[in-house]
Amino acid sequence: MQRVAITGVGLVTPLGLTAEENVARSCRGESGIGPARAFAVEGHAAQALASVADFDVETFLRFPKNSKFMGRAVQFAMRAAREAIDQSGIDPRKMDAARVGIQVGSGQTGVEYDHFFPSLMMAWDAGREMDYKYLGGMPSHLIDRYICLRTLANGGLALLSTEFGIRGPNGNFAQKDTASAQALQAAYLDLLEERCDVAVAGGYDSLATPGNFLAYEQAGLLSHAVPAEAYRPFDQLADGLVLGEGAGFAVLERWEHALERGAAILGEICGAGSAMGANEQWRPAWSAETICQAARQALGDARPDFVVASGLGTVAEDRCESAALGSLAEIGDRGAPITALKSQTGYLGAGTAAVEMGLGLLCARQGFLPAIARYNQALTPFPLDLVSGGPRRLERNEPLGLFLSCSWGGAVAALAVRAFRA
Repeated sequence: MQRVAITGVGLVTPLGLTAEENVARSCRGESGIGPARAFAVEGHAAQALASVADFDVETFLRFPKNSKFMGRAVQFAMRAAREAIDQSGIDPRKMDAARVGIQVGSGQTGVEYDHFFPSLMMAWDAGREMDYKYLGGMPSHLIDRYICLRTLANGGLALLSTEFGIRGPNGNFAQKDTASAQALQAAYLDLLEERCDVAVAGGYDSLATPGNFLAYEQAGLLSHAVPAEAYRPFDQLADGLVLGEGAGFAVLERWEHALERGAAILGEICGAGSAMGANEQWRPAWSAETICQAARQALGDARPDFVVASGLGTVAEDRCESAALGSLAEIGDRGAPITALKSQTGYLGAGTAAVEMGLGLLCARQGFLPAIARYNQALTPFPLDLVSGGPRRLERNEPLGLFLSCSWGGAVAALAVRAFRA
């Protein structure tokens, strides 16, 4: 039976700009969440954000001039994909480009209302009626000429494939939290069905913007706790999420291809599953059974050694996920230890699943499972082994992890990934 190896991982998150930095800070129990500094939040109950440190993307590019087409989130994707490819040791330009695939999960396109304010102010100056017919001429020159290209949902896919010379099977997914899980699953299936030999897969997003902040606040989803206490998945004091940004990418290969070229194999994707909730209400848009269905598809008959839960940090969703985990025989009754990495990285939207898979895999390779930051007391009575206080040692040399992602629209995705000790 065909197997799929993971030979490279790249991470850009509020925890750090490299996979190594992410793992080190995660092991120490640190968090990338802090006071909002990207934009002013005075007068708002929510005060926390999880932002990525600035960097110069052009130093990582083969075609630096393409940086003008990249929004902030695509820059994260470019750096994370470059790290994953470099770690894997492949060079798509020296391979049959048609046998290298790329699958991407993309999130918010980056359009913000303030992009248009200068133009609108000029167009409607001197008491003119607020009609778009006045946007021609000089006002139109105040709109960034590249905004259409920078805000395409599949712009990242195009720029990544151009940068790395990839011409094989490809796709772009936009299912929010599950987007990059679907991208990883698509790449996994491409390799199983031998449509390619190597695939680059992952996702990216940037939610740390004024428009997203206002929208999530209006929806009642943001934590109102002080930044040092905000975002507590599965905790009795959980009161909402903290918006973040970042990207995660992995290089996947047919097992035989990785062995033939002597690649260092970091892990293996053992299964993937997905399901769709049918609840009439939007919160939660899925049920405990929806999560169980996706988890069972991914695991088959296997029992996980650890779980990276979705852990959205909102009460209704955490209650539902706790019920699902408690009902799974392999996890409930204090079976497999459970963590929630959003407590460290913040809520990363379409980048979530790939970041959590990559970070969880690399931590497991080091023999530990990170603790849930700021977790003190369980939200529900379900007998779950929620990791707190410090990292948990993993005893097995090749631990199998179950990674869960749940989106607001009702989609649920699960990945079963085995880590090989470093």
